[in-house]
Amino acid sequence: MIKVLIADDHTLFTESLRLLLQQDEDLQVVGLAADGDEAVGMCRHLRPDLVLMDIKMLGCDGFQAAAMIKEFRPETKVIILTTFEDRENILSAVVGGLNGYILKDVKPEKLILAIKCVAAGLTVLQPSVSCLLRQELTAPAERESAEPTRQLRPEELKIIRLIGDGKNNREIATLLNYSEGTIKNKISRILEILEVKDRTQLVVYALKNDLI
Repeated sequence: MIKVLIADDHTLFTESLRLLLQQDEDLQVVGLAADGDEAVGMCRHLRPDLVLMDIKMLGCDGFQAAAMIKEFRPETKVIILTTFEDRENILSAVVGGLNGYILKDVKPEKLILAIKCVAAGLTVLQPSVSCLLRQELTAPAERESAEPTRQLRPEELKIIRLIGDGKNNREIATLLNYSEGTIKNKISRILEILEVKDRTQLVVYALKNDLI
C-alpha cells in the first residue's frame, strides 16, 4: 500500500483527487494539506510514502515545503502536481531532487501510474516537461541571448499558427488535447518570449517573421 499525502490549497480539487486515488487498491490517501507548512507538519507524523505537492500555496510554497520534507524524511517521494509549465519551476524541481513533475490536466489513469512508478523509485516527467528539460540541457550557453523565435518549441509554433487561423483557446485545447487552462499558460509563455502584449501583436509578429 502506497501512503499518499495531497498538498494543495484548492479544497474541491484535493477532495476530488482523494476520491480518485482511493479507487485504486494500492493507494491510501493519509492526509490533505491546505498549504506548505501544513504539509510539512503532516509529513512528520503521518510519514507518507509520497506527497503530491502544488507549487503556489499560502505560507511556504511547494518547493520550500518539499525541501524541508526531504531534509527530515528523504525517503518520502515528492511529485509536483501543478498547472505551471515554465522553465524556472521545472528546473527548480529537478535541481531540488524532486521525484516527478506532472501537470494537472494529466489523465487520471496516467497520474495513478506515475505515482506507482515514483513509489518504485523512478522519476516521472510529462512529455512536454521532459521536452523543455531536454532543450535546456542541449541548448548552447548563450541560449538566453538568442533571438526570441529560437526559444519557441515546435508545439508553441503550432499554437501560433492556430491563433493565426483564428482559433480560440478552447478550440486550440481540443485540437492539441490539452485543457483550456494549459493552453492559456502556453500562450502567456509565448507572449513573454516574443515580448508582445496580446494575440493581435502576436499574429503581426508571426507574419513579419514568417512563423505563419
